[in-house]
Amino acid sequence: MSRRHLHFMGIGGVSMGSLARHFHALGFRVSGCDASAGASLPELRALGIEVEVGHDPSHLEGVDTLISTTAVAHDEPELVEARRRGVRVLRRIELLAQLFREIPAIGVTGTHGKSTTSGMIAQILLSAGSDPSVQIGAVLPALAGSMRVGNGDWLVAEVDESDPGFAHLAAEIAVIINLDDDHVAGEHQERRNYHASLADLREAARSFALNAERVVACADWPGLDTLLEGVPDVITFGRSPQAHYGVESVELGPASSRFLLRTPQGERHPVALGVPGLHNVMNAAAALAATSLTGLDTAKLITALEEFRGVGRRWQRWGDADGPMIIDDYAHHPTEVEATLNAARNTGRRVRAVLQPHRGVRTARHWRALADAASLADEIVVRDVYAAGEAAIPGVSPDLIVDRLRDAGKSATYLGQQQAVDYLRETLHADDLVITLGAGDVWQVARDLSASHTAVKELEGAVSAYNASS
Repeated sequence: MSRRHLHFMGIGGVSMGSLARHFHALGFRVSGCDASAGASLPELRALGIEVEVGHDPSHLEGVDTLISTTAVAHDEPELVEARRRGVRVLRRIELLAQLFREIPAIGVTGTHGKSTTSGMIAQILLSAGSDPSVQIGAVLPALAGSMRVGNGDWLVAEVDESDPGFAHLAAEIAVIINLDDDHVAGEHQERRNYHASLADLREAARSFALNAERVVACADWPGLDTLLEGVPDVITFGRSPQAHYGVESVELGPASSRFLLRTPQGERHPVALGVPGLHNVMNAAAALAATSLTGLDTAKLITALEEFRGVGRRWQRWGDADGPMIIDDYAHHPTEVEATLNAARNTGRRVRAVLQPHRGVRTARHWRALADAASLADEIVVRDVYAAGEAAIPGVSPDLIVDRLRDAGKSATYLGQQQAVDYLRETLHADDLVITLGAGDVWQVARDLSASHTAVKELEGAVSAYNASS
């Protein structure tokens, strides 16, 4: 690809913004636009990237290649005009594929834990003295952002399974940490960020694995063994005795975790993590298995991983307000909500969850499971469904979740954002853990509860790019 003018539609999203920054650093002329004026746009402008708010065909002047997210409607006038003019149009995943062809890639996919696992891999390679390029969907403190242009042998990339195009990526090492029923449209007509069926999603994941030189996969996740049947050179991790990289002797603390990693050679290495939860233990095992394939010494990798302290909007601590712990987490699928609330319960505090269902199709398909997962909290406040640009579905509302929770004997109520902030502020106790859950703007409840803290402004800038994500 010659160094010409690339224009990104949806540049305010964390993944699109990261790619825009990457190609800007390589010397391309980069411009972009976004439907809303998020906090990331001034940061992009400060780098010299031309950014506009809103979509308009006038943005196409001089553009050679337009890159669009799946969230942009097919009939968006700017996109239609680009095709009419003969401008080359790529989806974000296709531009990522360009990087995969140029740099040997460790591509991480799965329904849950992609950002954390990718961040762990990036942290390991950086701390172990490598010089990787990085493209992930969350802010990694070691990068002070979500991307990096390196001169080393590896690209660490989060691969979003919501885009069916991920099936065509060719990674050197493909990491499949799990695969759940998500980003599946089923009987609904919405197709942006969705596969038509679970079978289609599974087939795309199988293609991603078949295109890779080597595959790292969870030995414990139901159905992955069948999905990967016949795929050569699969390295497994997990608690299964048959896993190549085994997870043993797990100890879960309120803010950290420990386990033994059993290597294929039968060695057992103690691993100490600065993040809580069994899900993060599994993410760490995936990261260690993948980075072991780069030829680095396992003990050195484990030492490097000890520096990892999480990525943005994953168990992100906003601080304590008069004693209570205030946490924000991106969890929005039932499996993620369950894992995160299990970690919250492990603190020994009273857990008060503020849950924001994400997207109408996902809520319509999974509201029962979402309510059941949320029932792990002692009290649940349910917010409006965060639409993320989707049309409302008749009959799909927070009331479905609230009613199911109440039928199960849980304390649950629907509140708007300011109502939720006011209610929690008035009823907080020193032993409470308030946790906001969702991929939309529910994090603002955590922000407002923590408004007196000096770190709030820094955290607010770090999380604002996620509103259009997932």
